[in-house]
Amino acid sequence: MANDLQHVLKRRGHWIGWACLGLLMSHFHAVWAEQVLDGIAAIVNDNIITISEVHEVIAPEALELDKRYYGTELEMRRRELFRNALQPLIDVEIQIERAKQLNITVQAADIDRQVEQLKEANQLTDAQLEEILQSRGLTTEAHREQISRSLLLSKVVNFEVQSRLVITEAELQEAYKQQQNRFRVAGELTVSHILFLVPEQATAEQEVQAKQKAEAVLQKLRAGGDFAQLASQYSDGPSAQNAGLLGTFRTGELLPGFEEAIASLQPGEISEPVRTQIGWHIIRLESAQAGDYKPLEAVREELTTELKRAKFERNYKEWIESLRQQSYIKVLYEG
Repeated sequence: MANDLQHVLKRRGHWIGWACLGLLMSHFHAVWAEQVLDGIAAIVNDNIITISEVHEVIAPEALELDKRYYGTELEMRRRELFRNALQPLIDVEIQIERAKQLNITVQAADIDRQVEQLKEANQLTDAQLEEILQSRGLTTEAHREQISRSLLLSKVVNFEVQSRLVITEAELQEAYKQQQNRFRVAGELTVSHILFLVPEQATAEQEVQAKQKAEAVLQKLRAGGDFAQLASQYSDGPSAQNAGLLGTFRTGELLPGFEEAIASLQPGEISEPVRTQIGWHIIRLESAQAGDYKPLEAVREELTTELKRAKFERNYKEWIESLRQQSYIKVLYEG
């Protein structure tokens, strides 16, 4: 612990002698109990993250844990929650440090614009915003500092990661090839039918009568009967009013059994009587359009966005890890 504190003091340009450090450590031990409540959770370069900062972040989740667990299980889960929250706070500090190294800054005008956008988006007056901040224990200055840090993070991430993202044509072509099934367009079938309804709790006799009726109409069709006329005359479905035309459907949209029967038909051909969950059908395939794939140009923007998102996440993780390696990080308290 002495070495860690000495590191902070030295890096900040406030080197003190070991005698003074000894006095400081004596005081530190005297207030150790208080520091468990508001002490140092981690040292990150020249900065510290306090235990209370982490507790503030995890407060809502901690309350939920208190409701669901108790004893050893609660302690274990609270420690895990604390550790999981601490690492992102450390990452924020090293990103802020990197921004300073690059002389990236946030101007007051940038913060003003963000505040105005916040007010406009939520239809807030200055007084209403002030009231909300007070209810959350925030001053205007603290709120502006939060916004400043958020904007600074966005700027440094944009400069170091986002602005350097490039998706090559080769990457795009390869992704399209690997995910081509995503962009398949189902074939379309335009069908007509003559429906012979069977009651849901039909008797064997009703079942036979419906099938025989379907077979009789099929014989009329095979003898040269007009499908549209016979559909209008015999079909029990509402499509009878439209000469039996059901409409145009994509693969998978028709009743089970119905679609399988169509698969063996050519446009203009009619099926044998087909049983589905609602009754017997004589089906005519009017037209069929085979399925196809959307061309790359049609999905280029969507695919590029996805590739950029994936590459950003990968590059961001690598960048953060490199910052961690370059930084002095010492975790002193893990919950």
